[in-house]
Amino acid sequence: MKATVTISTSTGLEILAVSVDDYDPFVIIAVRDVTIQLTRDECRTVADALRAAALREPYEAAPNLLA
Repeated sequence: MKATVTISTSTGLEILAVSVDDYDPFVIIAVRDVTIQLTRDECRTVADALRAAALREPYEAAPNLLA
């Protein structure tokens, strides 16, 4: 089985693509014209960072350290 996902602009220009085969140890990430191979562990680390960023409140301000 091959898992893929792409994100494109409204005009159809591909911005990001992620692809992986079941038995391939690498995940292929393409950002515009750059292709990167990540190990599964590296991919999990990136996914955790993206998930954390996605869960933040919009325009979240830093806590006031002087209060």
